[in-house]
Amino acid sequence: MAVHVPDAWLGGLTVLRERLARHTAGVRWVQPDGSHVTLAFLGQIARSRVPGIAARLSDVARECPPCRVHAGGIGVFPHPGRATVLWLGVQDPSGGLLRLQRRVEQALSAEGFTPDERPFHPHVTLGRWRTPPPRTSVDAVLAEPLPPALSGSAGEWMVTEIRLMESRLTSEGSIYTVLEALRLTGNAAS
Repeated sequence: MAVHVPDAWLGGLTVLRERLARHTAGVRWVQPDGSHVTLAFLGQIARSRVPGIAARLSDVARECPPCRVHAGGIGVFPHPGRATVLWLGVQDPSGGLLRLQRRVEQALSAEGFTPDERPFHPHVTLGRWRTPPPRTSVDAVLAEPLPPALSGSAGEWMVTEIRLMESRLTSEGSIYTVLEALRLTGNAAS
């Protein structure tokens, strides 16, 4: 389950990726058009479970209103001394994205999935290292400012739908397929 970044961000993500590549090597980059914020990861599931999951998520989409978020800073997982994932943070000042994520987890629990115990940290994965880079490279990456296309009002984004996505890992990176796209139609006052 994910929210897909707006098309308006794709150019900014490409510029950011080019800037970050100057500071580090060995990154397996995510293609900007596949960029998303994961709300819940289901792992491998039988195709027969998709209609039940989609029905639960349809209820979530009817209950949750769209929410405004914006691009945050650059970060790494699990920590700068042993970085393996490079990401762009997503700020959620209204808390609407967090409420959406919690509601998605509740719906998936009702379908028998175990919720992730880690705190929700909204981000867009930019790339992955197979071998953690030197700390000096990570520090340079973390100090890189966001390009204008992701800063200020250009970095704002109205989340209006959730997507049930399938990902297949290939030798050239992950390939994402949208199985269901559900528009958020909840009332902000409810």
